[in-house]
Amino acid sequence: MFRLSIKHIVKLTIFQSRFLITDSSPKIQQKSNILYGKPIAERIIKRCQNECMEFIEKYQRHPKLVTILVGGNESSKLYVRNKQRIAERVGIEFHIINHLMHITPLNLFNTIQQLNNDDNIDGIILQLPLPLHLIDKTEQFINAIRSDKDIDAHSISNYNLYRQKSTSLITIPVVAAVREILLEINEPLQGKDIVIIGRSKYVGTPLALMLSQQTIESKYSLVSGATVTICHRDTHLDNLTWYCKHADIVISAVGRPKVVTHRMIKEGAIVIDVGISKSWTDKAVMHNRRFVGDVDFDEVKRIARWITPVPGGVGRVTVACLISNLLELARQRKKMK
Repeated sequence: MFRLSIKHIVKLTIFQSRFLITDSSPKIQQKSNILYGKPIAERIIKRCQNECMEFIEKYQRHPKLVTILVGGNESSKLYVRNKQRIAERVGIEFHIINHLMHITPLNLFNTIQQLNNDDNIDGIILQLPLPLHLIDKTEQFINAIRSDKDIDAHSISNYNLYRQKSTSLITIPVVAAVREILLEINEPLQGKDIVIIGRSKYVGTPLALMLSQQTIESKYSLVSGATVTICHRDTHLDNLTWYCKHADIVISAVGRPKVVTHRMIKEGAIVIDVGISKSWTDKAVMHNRRFVGDVDFDEVKRIARWITPVPGGVGRVTVACLISNLLELARQRKKMK
């Protein structure tokens, strides 16, 4: 049960001028209020294909990405296949190291170290979650990955750089995906109220930092300067509903079906669904919707101005942003030599 209490509600407020200069560039034509991730992802992939060709021409080799997969978790296998499919479309050499579930921590550390030392490997992914006997060492494994090969941007050095500057070389892929979706909507966030449901280290917290940071002149200035409220498991349900009902944008990232209902959303709000989980309801099976988001999609889409679906929304863009991170780090490593 998703239980919420009033404690620990975080509000990040940036005071804005009452006189805001809005972007005059044309907004996307709205034939439907469903904001699919595929067109956004395809543009990123196209750019990555061009960057990959330049890399191959300049360095006479393909960028190389290695994913470490421990055990046989079916969801993890699906995520890895999705990454492989996009990476190979771009022109990236993709390898999977399959370890048995009972691998020892030492052997996993040794695998990471070998990949760190291989100069022909440009990116390393440790697919999560790990088996139960390794879970308590997850952060140690992540931090063992060299920061210049950490395309997830989860290692402590990359994460702290993002927290300090919020303009680091690469961005956590799911955070970058939400940014790209908001840029697609093409409306300034200055003066907007945003609710983020979920305070996880790699989604909710960095999202709040990005969206609430002081507006600066850059290509990302549209997606900054908002007033952000983080709600979480300690937020009382009545308060969660109130905050969401008064928000211009609601972003949910908790991985629990139907946490966000139509009664929590005001008419004309933007709803971005980052969560994903399996559903075995009769309706889900009938319509082949094994994976669902946090939002009661069919109901909320009737009142939201924009809404992202699950699947087919944030996830597609996240994978494209991950591949973009790989190419950025690969180029930077070559420049440093």
